[in-house]
Amino acid sequence: MHVALLVLLAGGVAGNEIKREYNGFEVITLNSVERPDSSATAQKVKFYAAGDSLGAEPVNLDESVLLTGWPYYVHFRGDLPMSKDKVISMYKVYYDPFHFVPYAFMVLFLLGAVFHYVVKVRGARKGTVPVLALAAGLVAMAPANSQASAQPTTIWEGLKADSPVLVDSAIRPFDSFARGFLDNLSGRVTIKFRGEVPYCERLEVPKLSAGDVVRLIQNHPEGAKNLELFKVLRSDAAQALDLSEDRRYVSYAELFRSRDLLQLYASRDDNHPATLEMRRLYSNVLEYEAVAARTAFSPVGDAEAGVDPARISMEVLYHKLNLALWAFVAAFIACLLASLNLIFKSRKMDVAANVACIATAGILAVLFTLRTYVAVRVPLSSLYEIVLLVAMLLMAFEAGAFIFCKRRTFSLMVPVTFMASLMLFFAKFVLEPGDTFRPIPAVLNSSVFLTVHVFTIALGFAGMILSGVVAHVALFRASSEKNSASSPLNSLLYGTLIFGAVFTVIGTLLGGVWADFAWGRFWGFDPKECGALFVILWAMLELHLRAGKLVSPRGFALMNCFNVIVTFLCWFGVNLLGVGLHSYGFQSGSLTWLALFVGIDSMVIAYLGLRKS
Repeated sequence: MHVALLVLLAGGVAGNEIKREYNGFEVITLNSVERPDSSATAQKVKFYAAGDSLGAEPVNLDESVLLTGWPYYVHFRGDLPMSKDKVISMYKVYYDPFHFVPYAFMVLFLLGAVFHYVVKVRGARKGTVPVLALAAGLVAMAPANSQASAQPTTIWEGLKADSPVLVDSAIRPFDSFARGFLDNLSGRVTIKFRGEVPYCERLEVPKLSAGDVVRLIQNHPEGAKNLELFKVLRSDAAQALDLSEDRRYVSYAELFRSRDLLQLYASRDDNHPATLEMRRLYSNVLEYEAVAARTAFSPVGDAEAGVDPARISMEVLYHKLNLALWAFVAAFIACLLASLNLIFKSRKMDVAANVACIATAGILAVLFTLRTYVAVRVPLSSLYEIVLLVAMLLMAFEAGAFIFCKRRTFSLMVPVTFMASLMLFFAKFVLEPGDTFRPIPAVLNSSVFLTVHVFTIALGFAGMILSGVVAHVALFRASSEKNSASSPLNSLLYGTLIFGAVFTVIGTLLGGVWADFAWGRFWGFDPKECGALFVILWAMLELHLRAGKLVSPRGFALMNCFNVIVTFLCWFGVNLLGVGLHSYGFQSGSLTWLALFVGIDSMVIAYLGLRKS
């Protein structure tokens, strides 16, 4: 493994000195023949050295060398429309003779890890434990992608929840569009009004679904413009727009009076919180106006090409079932029963708590099955989905321990179920968008890489979180016997840390392969890449200190207590930045929750660390 690191270091330094980048452009007339593949197109593209100013002379690249694939690598970057009949195709060429170095590092590192485990750890013990085929079944089950090419039919009246509509070149159920629209405006998918609502006199206390709101805006715009649909998140933005600072929700009519001022503030080139709020409000106003003008989406007929009525109906049913909420309820019940069982120590209560754990894992398994069917891809592309997956893995671990382990640590069930409940609460009430099936960028829509990379990273993060939970329990139950190196809790702590570190390393390496295919570079010190690297470095530090006997069992457990905080900061914290090439998984509005968790857990760790054995 150390040889692999030396190869990576030497190759990386040499590669950075030699590597060159070129930008390529080609003008294509739309009535001409279709653009061929990227390697053939490279013969006709004019390339310029990256960083050259406008007007620089193109670089002469050997066309025959470009087609060989080494040391030049050609990547198609997309099309940029310039006029009705012309499009500019953009390319990126990398001259990188050391492109193979990261792959050599992967092979050497994994071989070194296997050698270290089999020879130095296992010693003369026979037999091996297979771990590398955990995700193979999911890869085989990954479905193919579907494309929507139908032209919409103008049918506006009688839109139902499962009516197919064309939104951003994708066919979606009307209910999903409406949920996403209302969630953007109000942060909710249903609205309950205190006063009278125009054209809704049949309801004593009107409670409108997202579809009702969209239909009201389209069919009765004069009455809908006075509904308080827009949520204002900052008082300084409300004050600048001459809105009441005491009200969280305002109507379109109120915002329309200050529309020009709102547009002016939104056009400012700064990232001040008030400016960002103005920009969000202005975007919502434009979306509202598009819905009112019937340009935000177009209804299509069930017989149109690309419409799958079964999948459309299943997406609507998924939102009605609200499986994430039921999973949280089951996990909370499991945590409550496990906590009570610490007092009563009842076998029946323990069984009931574990049944709730199994139910939680089962509900989440059904959730992922439905999402896979509806999205026609592996549902692991957003932070919301990955948090649900990690929660399911934690519950599956507890259920497996209940079924297969005779010497189970009962006190470990409380923090495991609590952590799963916390993550499900966070996913449902903080991360969950109104439309949970929003499309992902085409470059990321790879069933293989979404399955292998994201699933292994989720396994690694689940292992790191679990090791942190075990460390909390080990310190809480501190005694001379329990903190010895042969203690079952310390053995479990070491095993879960190894599990988390191994899968985080494998997942990060697979992510580099994905980045190489998608962006043309294996590693670019992107914030998400650095976050995963920091988790690995923290785990390696713990393991090396333990291997060198530089830390006591209690000190090792105390370090592992920070695994949850480190994982959350490098996982959720990086997503809060909203920067980098990883344009999926970004999240805003959860900084308060993250800071609250880090603060509380830090105080708990401080208490456990100062607590006498």
